[in-house]
Amino acid sequence: MKSLNRIIFMAILLMLVLFTNIIFVNAVGISVTKAVVDYRNVLKGGYAEDYVYVASDSEFDIPLDYEVIGDVKEWISFQPDLNFTRSNKTIFISKNQVQEIKFIVQPPADIPAGNYSGGVRLITGALNRPEGPYGSQLQAAFLIRINVEITGAEFLSCNAGGIKILDAEIGNPLEFSMTATNAGNIRIRPNVSIDIWNQDQTKLMSTVDFGFGNIEVLPTTSKVLFRQFDNTLRIGQYWAYVTVFPCQKTDLISFSVLEKGQIADQGELLRIENQPWAVTDEVVPITAFFRNNGERIVSAKFKGLIKLGEKIITTIDTDYYDVDPGSIQNITFYFTPKKVGQYYISGRVLYNNKLTFEKSSILNANQGEGTGISLTIYILIIIIIVIILMLLLILIKRRRKKDAK
Repeated sequence: MKSLNRIIFMAILLMLVLFTNIIFVNAVGISVTKAVVDYRNVLKGGYAEDYVYVASDSEFDIPLDYEVIGDVKEWISFQPDLNFTRSNKTIFISKNQVQEIKFIVQPPADIPAGNYSGGVRLITGALNRPEGPYGSQLQAAFLIRINVEITGAEFLSCNAGGIKILDAEIGNPLEFSMTATNAGNIRIRPNVSIDIWNQDQTKLMSTVDFGFGNIEVLPTTSKVLFRQFDNTLRIGQYWAYVTVFPCQKTDLISFSVLEKGQIADQGELLRIENQPWAVTDEVVPITAFFRNNGERIVSAKFKGLIKLGEKIITTIDTDYYDVDPGSIQNITFYFTPKKVGQYYISGRVLYNNKLTFEKSSILNANQGEGTGISLTIYILIIIIIVIILMLLLILIKRRRKKDAK
């Protein structure tokens, strides 16, 4: 009887252990990058979006479900669509699978201005394993609060970055690209005006204006835009002042027109370095750091000038240096300030007949010890010495005459 009781007890204990393990195995956690999503200055009938990233601590795929509550329930949506019946696709998360979810709010045009709130509850479903769901399922949930400020006032705020024109072979179209970011609450359709100048930026070669068709950049979003335009330029390097409307953003970029089959050289003047303080008559080393970003060796030298106020003190034109691909070359030259003041050092690197963007640095010169009035002192000392010598000569001559008598 005792043996039977022991067997029953051990069986019950084993079942409890297995049941406990199943519960713990199935008790999963959920992690979300944002607990609150705020939308500010959203226009009536407008658009705004934000991103949330969701993951789980489970080793296995877990389906993700959701529930929307509050004022925003009727005008919030998601990408990808979390509604299985509508999208016919289940979204899974796991320890190794982070899901990006775009939260989109599109309030109706007739909604009163004001502050609205709600929430999105993300809920995990049954574990997905090859052998199917098993055991008891403990769901995990996370509530994300949604706050939306609705306004009837339109405002424009945008920016453009990553502006570039790719190098092109002679006769081939030029390729323009940029990233437009809309930080306002109205849709924008960017357009561009480009003034193309020669290498020395002394002659305007052409002006190009274009848009991007019906492409719109929605509020709170960014979009990469591309456009090709005709290339009638000769072989050489050119500079372009690019103005993006309606952002009123202007940027200076450089590009080259190449011979057929020519490798495009790419170089960058990283910075100009020198000690910030010196004294007059001190020899100051100044170094320009140039990096060869191209695929072949280039010959590079620094060309620039040093100004004191509006006056050019000296020009700089160093020797050439051969720079390997991917290497950084230190181009060092020397300058001796003669006057007290702040010197402005600027210049570019010329490499394989191409110029980098200009960089600059500052050198402050103080009065050195024994300088400034030193020339006058030296002259006075020389005059005094000459006078003393003349007096000594006169005294010697007189003494010799007396001795002779």
